Formats: sequence, C-alpha cells, structure tokens
Amino acid sequence: MIINKDIIMNLTVKDIRSSLKTLNIEKGIYFITKIDKGIESKNYFVGLNSRNNLRYILKIYPNDNEVRYEIEILNKLSSSNKPLFSPLVQEGVFFINNKPSILLRYITGCILAKNKISLPVIREIAKKQAKMHLSLLNFKPKNKKVRFSVFDFNFLSFFCKNDKSLYYRKILEEIKIIEKESKSFTKIDFKKTIIHEDLTPENILITKNGDINFVDFGESHYAEMISDIAITIKEIIISNVGVDLLLIQNYLNSYQKIITLDKKEINTLFFMIKRRTIFMLAYYLGRYEINKDFKKKMMMEFNILNVLKREEHIIRNFINKYN
Repeated sequence: MIINKDIIMNLTVKDIRSSLKTLNIEKGIYFITKIDKGIESKNYFVGLNSRNNLRYILKIYPNDNEVRYEIEILNKLSSSNKPLFSPLVQEGVFFINNKPSILLRYITGCILAKNKISLPVIREIAKKQAKMHLSLLNFKPKNKKVRFSVFDFNFLSFFCKNDKSLYYRKILEEIKIIEKESKSFTKIDFKKTIIHEDLTPENILITKNGDINFVDFGESHYAEMISDIAITIKEIIISNVGVDLLLIQNYLNSYQKIITLDKKEINTLFFMIKRRTIFMLAYYLGRYEINKDFKKKMMMEFNILNVLKREEHIIRNFINKYN
C-alpha cells in the first residue's frame, strides 16, 4: 500500500520502498509517510507491516557532501554513550535514485512542548548537551563540513537579496553592532568541539521514561561550545518562555557540572544569543523571498530580536553577576 503518491525530489514512495528492500534491514511491507519537517532534506516515517508500527526515520538529501559527516557523528555518539541520547544510524550512506540517504531508528517519544519546559527538563538537557560535547571533544571525522563561523557576518548577503526590505535593513543595522562587539573576543581561547547547532524543541524528544534524546544532526559541525549553549538558551528558553533568568541559571549550572566554562566565554553569551537570532532572521527572510510560508518564522525571529534589545541590560547584568 502506498500512503503518499506524490513525487518528491523526483522520488516516488515506490522508489523508496524498493530501495529499502535491497538493504534487507527487516523483512516485511514498508509503509512510507512523508514528515512535514526539514528544509535541506526530505524526511519520512517508515513503518513495518503496519503504518502504526514505526521503525525508522528516513532522511533523503539533495547531495552527499555532508551526509557522511552526519553519519560519523551519530555513530560516534551511539558508541560513546549509554543510555543513548541520539538515534542509531546505519553504517554508511545508501542511495535512492542517486539521492544519498540515511536510515535512523525511530525513537518513541514526544517533541519538547512549551508546557514541558521546566527546571528538571532544562537541567537534563544541559547535562546531555555537555556529555555530547565531551564525547565529541577530540573526535575528528574523516569527512568535512563547513558552516559559517560565529564571527563571520557575511550570511546576510548569502541568504538575502532584497536590500530594500525593512527586515534586511534592520538585520544590517544589528550586524554592524554585533560585529563591533565581536572584535573584543578575538583573544579568547574558546573551547571547541563538534556542536549540534540546532537544539530546538522539535529536535529534542522526551520518551515515556523521561529520557531525553537529541535528533537531527544535519547542522552539526566543529565550533565554539559557548555558541551551542547560546543557541540552546535562545531556542529552548527565550523563544518559548521569554528571558527566564532562573531557567538560564539552572541550565548553565547543570552544564558546568560536566564542563567548566571560562568567565570570558560566558561574557560572550549575549553576543552569541543575539547573533543566532539575527542569523535565523536573515535565513528566514531569504526563504520568505522565495516562499511566503516562512513569514510566521521570520516574524517570530524579529520579535525575539526586539525582546533581546528590550531585555539587554537585564541579561548582561545577569551574566556579570553569574560570573
């Protein structure tokens, strides 16, 4: 039975099912359902013998430049951590009609809902993230992945072309501010590791037992730990419940039970949070120029930027006292 008959990236469900059979992972009838998530890749639920018996997540990419890197990261994490906090993945890339693909074990759980963001959950996320950073600290993947440095501010011209837009001008104005601030960070010896880069609520699963799993390592790359920390604070706390200093303090305290951060690194926290917000605003503005469906996400980032500007003194005060 074919659940989704649409042709996606020149692929049909028939193509996908046929390719999965050749892998010989499990015998049975594969039920394929598209997941309406993911911009750079196409994601599918894969059920076995019943559409309700979900066994795998299938990710199909437009090219294989970075897929092998992601597989190395996932396999390293699954071999280094018990219990697991990331999904198992097959050993290597396979192809569906020349499209590179990976197959991950389906994890039963719910994405982190706004009403589930609490002190215990925040503490657990921080600990898991620190363990992830520690596991990948000296890991050197054979494959390479390049992402924008946190001190590279050329992303606006990369994502957007509309220099007449109010949002474009606003981003340009904010970039000038943070670029000037970043010059004071050049002598800091930042701790670096392979970071997740995209720990949003949608990429955090909570199982029935309360275990936390991180998913979607498509943006993972070698970078500053404090950058990943800032992204998580911004995406999990600030974007959902506002500038909750108690949650932020507990997050930082829990993280530092595993990895200690230098005071100078913590001093960059506001810059890192703001930089992430401006980056995502530019990203969604660029997408909006192509597809108007991204308006809601673009507006959300714009509103968060306004919150950060309004609460800047409070956040910087907190950072100073925390140090």
